[in-house]
Amino acid sequence: MLAAHLVLWVIFVPGQLVINEVMANPKGGSGILFPEDRNEFVELYNAGREAIDLFNYTIDDGDAIDRIVAWNDSSILRTSPNVVIGTTWLKPGRFAVIMDPEYTDSGGSGGYLQPYRFGDSTLILTVGNTTIGNGLAGNDPITVAAPYDDTTTFGTPSEPGDGFPYDAGDGFSWERIDINAPDRADNWAVCPDSFGTTPGRQNAVSSYFDLTVSALFLLDSVLPEPKAQFNFQVGVKNSGFVPAPEWQLLCGWDKGEVFVELRVGCLSPKQESLFVFKTTCPQARTGLWCRVLCPGDKDTVNNFARIFVTPRGSGKLLSLNLTTFSPDYDGYEDSLPITFDLPEPEGRMSIKIFDLSGRTVRTLFAGRLVSEKQGLVYWDGRTDQGEMAPVGIYVVYLEYRNAGRKVSAKQPCTLIKRLGYLPRPERM
Repeated sequence: MLAAHLVLWVIFVPGQLVINEVMANPKGGSGILFPEDRNEFVELYNAGREAIDLFNYTIDDGDAIDRIVAWNDSSILRTSPNVVIGTTWLKPGRFAVIMDPEYTDSGGSGGYLQPYRFGDSTLILTVGNTTIGNGLAGNDPITVAAPYDDTTTFGTPSEPGDGFPYDAGDGFSWERIDINAPDRADNWAVCPDSFGTTPGRQNAVSSYFDLTVSALFLLDSVLPEPKAQFNFQVGVKNSGFVPAPEWQLLCGWDKGEVFVELRVGCLSPKQESLFVFKTTCPQARTGLWCRVLCPGDKDTVNNFARIFVTPRGSGKLLSLNLTTFSPDYDGYEDSLPITFDLPEPEGRMSIKIFDLSGRTVRTLFAGRLVSEKQGLVYWDGRTDQGEMAPVGIYVVYLEYRNAGRKVSAKQPCTLIKRLGYLPRPERM
């Protein structure tokens, strides 16, 4: 008699585990038991529909491989009573944070003891060693892998020559922009949250939009006459990572009326809208400003721009449309507009930029014959050698000669930020 055999094939379908945030450079000093050592973390997210047991998963920073284990030190509950410990099971739609084993060490030096605010029901994990890898560095790619080859990565380890990751800045983490998109350099951004990081919580980039006045300048090459119509352009860009909702654009004169009130619909990430308006030139030099209003915009410093409009025939030989500018190529006040109104045309004009020691930094015009009485030129912040000038105060000097007569004028300006001197790496 033949025995019947029932064979059961069990197919395991892995969950959709994703590295969602990485803190490789915690705020504070470095060294054993200092904040940079004990406050490193890697955040995971279960984007699948089934719970995942992270037991026997490994984490690799390219220098050392560690096994992920449950967090069992209950002292963490004193500062974070809402977290889950003592297990390696990660429920669907929940976050897990792999912490350095020394995170709760009471002998930690340099302050910043247990500084993080974890989201509710965050699963806390750690590694079976004294550090994550051999200590996370700003340029370390990371791989979290299961015994059955299911992996998730940060920092594009498959593309070692792409220059990513790099240091996000002291106390700032890298956040994945689209949790369903692959590990690419353009899918990571420096955390815009005021705390610099969001462990066990929704990434700050997932709700971050940033409307910026990217341009404000006159379109006419010749200065307008008093009470004459002239055109100017305003650019507004969404520098954030999600669409901006309906917003409002206002334009007006200093100590005068608001003459533009425009409501605009949704603006997509990295999209820029350009607007051209016509208005009447004032009779004297006056500030022209524009402002963007949008509920929920967390960075409103860049929502305002202002230039000066000097009418033709005002008698002012030299005027600066801005008093400060920042040639950092963010699309906002990247160059200094310089207007001139000469006594008559067909003379020779020089425009030079000096530093406070009297050294010539840039020569824009060197005795050039000018056929126009009025005009507008720009300084891009570079020296005569093509290098970016240092941050500081400069003097714009104009000299005009015609028929044996010489007139001159000077105005101070301030270069406040330049390429290569950003406060922290640019958001991607």
